[in-house]
Amino acid sequence: MTVFFFFATILLVSIISAIVAAGVAAQPPLLSLMGPFSAGFLGLAICALLATGLLFMLDPDPVTGLDAPLPRLMRTLPITGLAAVLWLPVFLSLFGRLRRVRAAE
Repeated sequence: MTVFFFFATILLVSIISAIVAAGVAAQPPLLSLMGPFSAGFLGLAICALLATGLLFMLDPDPVTGLDAPLPRLMRTLPITGLAAVLWLPVFLSLFGRLRRVRAAE
């Protein structure tokens, strides 16, 4: 059951952070000011920081009894890298779609 909650947390955090970051990065004033390429990179940074922060707060991998206890951030960063397999494609597809829709307006 713990494995289910671990992957469910990663899935939910990935979807939430990708939707929020794509919505922020695809704002028309930001797109016209920075251009689509730079706005996309800014959205990727927002998505990565948001996913890291959410996973840090939720701590989906609470471990006890390690020989050398790791700081919480050092446990969170590899989980964020694993979650990038999910949030990166979701962000890129949402950002591309929102950018095209808002450019057509």
